[in-house]
Amino acid sequence: MKIVIIGSKGFIGSHALQYFLSKTGYECWGCDVLVDYVDEHYFLIDSTNSDFNEVFESSDFDVCINCSGAANVYDSLIHPLRDFTLNTFNVIKLLEAIRKHNPSCKFVNISSAAVYGNPSVLPVNEKADLQPVSPYGYHKLQAENICEEFHRFYKLQTCSVRIFSAYGNGLKKQLFWDVAQKLLNNDKVVLFGTGNESRDFIHINDIAKAIELVITKGLFNAAYYNVANGEEITTRDAAEKLQSLLGYHNRLTFNGEVRKGDPLNWRGDVTALKALGYSKSVSIDEGLNYYVQWLREEKLG
Repeated sequence: MKIVIIGSKGFIGSHALQYFLSKTGYECWGCDVLVDYVDEHYFLIDSTNSDFNEVFESSDFDVCINCSGAANVYDSLIHPLRDFTLNTFNVIKLLEAIRKHNPSCKFVNISSAAVYGNPSVLPVNEKADLQPVSPYGYHKLQAENICEEFHRFYKLQTCSVRIFSAYGNGLKKQLFWDVAQKLLNNDKVVLFGTGNESRDFIHINDIAKAIELVITKGLFNAAYYNVANGEEITTRDAAEKLQSLLGYHNRLTFNGEVRKGDPLNWRGDVTALKALGYSKSVSIDEGLNYYVQWLREEKLG
């Protein structure tokens, strides 16, 4: 199976690339805006005017995994046009290139649980109402709608995977990175929120495995799959786990202010993903241990 990963230098994309390269039966290409002088299986995209026609003119791919885009809710509130360009406009440019040059290629769109906003019922399943609470969430939803459009009108094989709270080695943003860096430099650490907000964390290794299951067993009729573990943990408990592993104690407090655009509580219904054969391989405790080891190896925590 010949796979191209768009956004292969990012967090999810780089791990997905290494995952498929480590497996037999896959020929994998990367694609991103960063120069790579080493990898011969790599497409360089102009960051100022992304054009994906060359990618799909040059070779027939069986699968395209779109891991490109921005993943910063707060920044989407400040720079909505940039977020739209990276998370929505690039998706239609990708699908148009596939439609013209490689219409048999399956398209996996990396979406987000942000499309749900604040679900009224937990766990939230793929048929729940979609009410994003940030421009980022709206742009991810619009990208999903574009996938449905190209399936309906042009018969392209598309699928969106809604990633919940991804974490793992190499991620230099969001809760665990924020906590680690603040603990390193402060005796007292103040975090946003009340600490009672909750997330459904999924380790990057399990995300890569879930993507493979979707590719090999999932539906490509503009289907949607939650990629999560169906487990809810408060941000306070998660942050305190990391604090303990880093060897600190009693430094964390919460300011009670929920940042605009941040959802309150998440837990995904993963019935559809489990039907494809998914099971968790990395627990939150194991994943945070790996993360701490990586921080120390990189002298970042």
